[in-house]
Amino acid sequence: MSSSGDLPDDAVADIAWHSRTRDADAALTEHVAGLLAVEAGGIRVGRLCPRCGSDAHGRPWASGARVSLSRAGDHLVTAVATGPVGVDVEVVADVESRWEPALVLHPDDPVDVEPAWAWTAKEAVLKARGTGLAVPMTSVRLADHDVREIPAPIGLAAAVVVLVPGLRAGAGPAARR
Repeated sequence: MSSSGDLPDDAVADIAWHSRTRDADAALTEHVAGLLAVEAGGIRVGRLCPRCGSDAHGRPWASGARVSLSRAGDHLVTAVATGPVGVDVEVVADVESRWEPALVLHPDDPVDVEPAWAWTAKEAVLKARGTGLAVPMTSVRLADHDVREIPAPIGLAAAVVVLVPGLRAGAGPAARR
């Protein structure tokens, strides 16, 4: 999505797919270094839990960019942006098998929304906010966010969002049914 040496525009994230077995820190380091056109050794990455302060788990971070990651099936996806970014990937069959609209949908969300799309879109928003699933998915109204669908391997659904102050969602893919 961006050229080497540049981070994506404010409302866009650069996406990279990796094997699930790939070390997440190495994948993030390589992704950020490639976009910034710097040596990988110049990029620091880690985790920080907003609730307990631990660096053993929590939201990923990288020097020089905002990052997010997600795993599902045999895949790891990383997202890099200039603003708060969230990415999620899910196995469609897994979401459909445990789908409970009352636990996911906001009262204003369309009731006929595709379950995997709603789940990935909302989890991406919660990751971008820095709360993750510590906040109920029902608090996220899909129409309020410019969540983008990411082309994903067969059987997976993926979404990304970059939070930009003052930017409101349009009639784009967040309304997907």
